[in-house]
Amino acid sequence: MINQSGELLHEPREMSEEFNKFFGLVFMEEKISEIPHVHCDNSVPQLDSMIITEEMVRNCFKKLRADKSPQPDDISPRLLIKISDEIIVPFTIIFNKSIESRSVLDDWHTANVSPIFKNGKRNLPENYRPVSLISQVCKLFEHIGREELVNHLESHELFSDTKHGFR
Repeated sequence: MINQSGELLHEPREMSEEFNKFFGLVFMEEKISEIPHVHCDNSVPQLDSMIITEEMVRNCFKKLRADKSPQPDDISPRLLIKISDEIIVPFTIIFNKSIESRSVLDDWHTANVSPIFKNGKRNLPENYRPVSLISQVCKLFEHIGREELVNHLESHELFSDTKHGFR
């Protein structure tokens, strides 16, 4: 790995710090105050709340892949699959509490970022893209939320045919 000064790096810690510096440069933090407000016609139904059911959680567990590795929380998808019948109710409660409180568990803010090679010289950080690996449980929660949002948008015909790339 070569750093921005052109020095050759050998130590894993130095290389990870160089990736961190580069990835930090290409990300920008969204300021909520700068997100434009979109006025919505009152005739369009709002998705004001969402209730997650045990069936929704059960369906997500069925889609888990046992061959995936544990992420920052060290909870193996294989373990989640094996104990899914016992944890569906607690997870349903946790997911609904997260929606109600409009917050998620602190552990779900943690991710392992791995550099994935794109092309070019392998010793340059700019030839890699960061991939964020998050908790399997957080992925389940996100999947349920995404499905509910897409169902709402589709059922009220809120997707424009000209915005196929958005989907």
